[in-house]
Amino acid sequence: MKQILLATTALVMTAGVAAAEITFSGTAEMGIVGSGEDMAVIGRGQSTVGGTEFHNDFNLIVTATGETDMGLSFGVSTEISKDEGEANGNFSADNTAAFISGAYGTLTMGEIDGAMDWAITENIGNPGSIGDDETTHLGYLGAFGDASYDNQIARYEYNFGDFGVAISAELSDGEFVSDDPEVGVNNEIVGDSGENYAVGGKYSGDFGGFGLGFGLAYQTFDDGAITFVEDVQGIGEADVDILAVSATADFNNGFKAGIEYSDWSADNDAGQELDFAHMAISGGFVTGAFEIGANYGVFDFDTDGAADKIEGYGIAAAYDLGGGLKVHGGYGDSDVDGIEGDWETYSVGVSMSF
Repeated sequence: MKQILLATTALVMTAGVAAAEITFSGTAEMGIVGSGEDMAVIGRGQSTVGGTEFHNDFNLIVTATGETDMGLSFGVSTEISKDEGEANGNFSADNTAAFISGAYGTLTMGEIDGAMDWAITENIGNPGSIGDDETTHLGYLGAFGDASYDNQIARYEYNFGDFGVAISAELSDGEFVSDDPEVGVNNEIVGDSGENYAVGGKYSGDFGGFGLGFGLAYQTFDDGAITFVEDVQGIGEADVDILAVSATADFNNGFKAGIEYSDWSADNDAGQELDFAHMAISGGFVTGAFEIGANYGVFDFDTDGAADKIEGYGIAAAYDLGGGLKVHGGYGDSDVDGIEGDWETYSVGVSMSF
């Protein structure tokens, strides 16, 4: 990592700056969102207690870019977001990332996709909803093994023709200290440093007006968190290996579809082992100003008893009124084997882009 930083510093210091630009853009949402009580309890619904509530959201995106005399591009972007709920009115920065790009690829660091999430398409044709109902159901897998530590990722990517390859790394902050009596006392060291590495490749091509895309990736990390597994299986931090593949099709008539499959193997210091697979299918259709998309996902755990299969689906629709204003509706629901629950989420409202 130090070598990467030194190389990056050298590139910037040895190249003269030719041009720079700062741009601002923004998005906003307003409407109604809601969720069942069980989605709220595990933090996957919009409401903190279940039920229906008002929703408003604002994001200001700041992007600064430049180019050296030698043709080297560089830049940084960040998203300034307004908090909701009791913290309504407070602002925080999120999704900050910097990059340097040239003829030999692009190096990006920050809160970004790792190489697996970059290569694999888990949901296609999604018009979005103000409550993210189509991506918060329990069968949805969005980031794979990313954010197993602090979600600060370095990714190098290189594209040639219809192909692209990438590698990425996410490092923990090293050994940590805790005064929590449940995990350690008197500032006892209770954790170890860890590394998260991923490599991925993807292809996108057109065959006589029919578009095809493929992705293949591998990711591994140790002593990392897989929160969605901890919620239902209790394994907590673990050493994890993931292999994933995806395929997409664009029929060039407004319809797109895709499928994703990933195989997971996890074990921790307590001797717990957990193998599971995830599969998802998705599709979307656009006609004029109207868009609709749906997806279904399922986790199949190699265990006996409750929660050995978790599945869910989501639907989102949008109508473009023009000028950056869209009307959105969304719905999601889930099913957990052996456990009864109210897992639905729903939303309706408008989004604005500036």
